[in-house]
Amino acid sequence: MIRHFLLAVSLLFLPLPCLLAQNPFETLKTLHVEVKYEKGVSELSARQVADYLEDDYSYLNKKTGLVLQQPLVVRLYASLGSYISQSKMKKTWRGGFYERGVFHLQPVELLLKKNIMEQTLSFEFATAMLDEVGRKGCPRWLREAFAVSYSGEMAGLTPPYGMLISYFSDLDQIIQEYSDPPQRDDVHFVLGHTMKFLVDRYGEDRANGVFKAFDGVTGVEEVFAKQFKESYTTIEKAWADHISTQTQKLKK
Repeated sequence: MIRHFLLAVSLLFLPLPCLLAQNPFETLKTLHVEVKYEKGVSELSARQVADYLEDDYSYLNKKTGLVLQQPLVVRLYASLGSYISQSKMKKTWRGGFYERGVFHLQPVELLLKKNIMEQTLSFEFATAMLDEVGRKGCPRWLREAFAVSYSGEMAGLTPPYGMLISYFSDLDQIIQEYSDPPQRDDVHFVLGHTMKFLVDRYGEDRANGVFKAFDGVTGVEEVFAKQFKESYTTIEKAWADHISTQTQKLKK
């Protein structure tokens, strides 16, 4: 009884931030996802997110052969302000983002209002699924190309003007250079058509199966040659020609 009393008294003198920081999130666990949802978020919203991502996992696992080594942690925030302050993400146009094993997500209600719920979940979850192969040598442009294509984002994008790209390595540079809309839409258009090019030229199984071919030892040029049965330079040249037919020429 005395112990309980002393504990209660000591809690009175703890700073408020300490009390709030002890348990600001509830947790909902499924087989491959662990949703940590902030106080104020309904369990129904957390369940919506978890169920959608479990469906995504089943599909992506079947298509790519990739697996998550551990459940994906999703932090679902109760407000846009909380999302910005706790995730340190200032680009509010982006409904969520995956970084270092954690998927930060804006409130479900806000995503639904913006009509970007499914697109956000699919893009970021695909990014998370491909995170490990990134550490095994899969270039960022290829991973993002798949994520753009898989998320369905291409349906809302229009051909950009004057994008002259000749090498796959150019893609990593423009991803870094253009991180915000409207230029980001142009980048995603090219990335989406990059994955479409691989699927159309080599078939869906080979295109989706390329990610599992990265082993941390074999370079991208050799991976492409083995997977697609053509030299890297031949693939790159055909891809550059394809992209040039999809983008609009600048008017003189």
